Amino acid sequence: MHTPTPINSARRKLHGAVTHELALKIIEAELKSEQISFPNEAELSTQLGVSRTVVREAMKVLVDKGMVEMRPRAGTRSRPRTAWNLLDPDILTWQAELTPDEKFLLDLCEVRLAIERTASGFAAVRATQEELDEIARSLMLRESLPPDAPLETIVDMDWQFFNAVISASHNPLLVNLNQIIRVPFRTTLLYTFRSATTIVLALKAQRDLFKALHRKDPVAAGKAAERAVGVAMLAVEERVTTKDKRVPNAELGRDQ
Repeated sequence: MHTPTPINSARRKLHGAVTHELALKIIEAELKSEQISFPNEAELSTQLGVSRTVVREAMKVLVDKGMVEMRPRAGTRSRPRTAWNLLDPDILTWQAELTPDEKFLLDLCEVRLAIERTASGFAAVRATQEELDEIARSLMLRESLPPDAPLETIVDMDWQFFNAVISASHNPLLVNLNQIIRVPFRTTLLYTFRSATTIVLALKAQRDLFKALHRKDPVAAGKAAERAVGVAMLAVEERVTTKDKRVPNAELGRDQ
């Protein structure tokens, strides 16, 4: 088996770093409804302090993801968000790194709604006893958290619960979509779990979902999953109303 040389490995890391930097610039510009016109390859490589080869490779990645267009006479420009491959894991992760705008949060909630409502219904009729036991274990771990548990811990427990439910759907496409949105899913919860009430409502929806799965009731399971996502969507709407754009931290998610 061939082992890449340290030079190749270093270049891949540099290429990744440059791609990441350019992608964040494009996303920030898009949030302002602006378009970026990039300088030519030689000038951009000088600005970034990297070789033209690295710049070329980074641009190729962004072109493939639909974020950049390169035309012989028009030059290299960023493309609007509607042209991006929005389910690309890198793009989702890059968007989650920045303070997400409300439109992105609501779009993501709608994707969650489609995945979790459908997967929950399938899980109600397909889950094995072993999978139900795993879902129950995830719920018990979530319920065992103390009231003052770090928000990040609560969010991670919620992810484990829904991941177990979606896995029990036995639908590989839904499972794959769930994995793709894992990072922004977590970010959404960090931004929407802004009060103790929201956390309580989300946990109640999880309890109702488990009960429906245990009864093998697909309709009730789908409705419970819908309520769980609905809590997040209402929290996003509240965020829009209050215009609260603070970056979440371990202290958020509790009433002050």
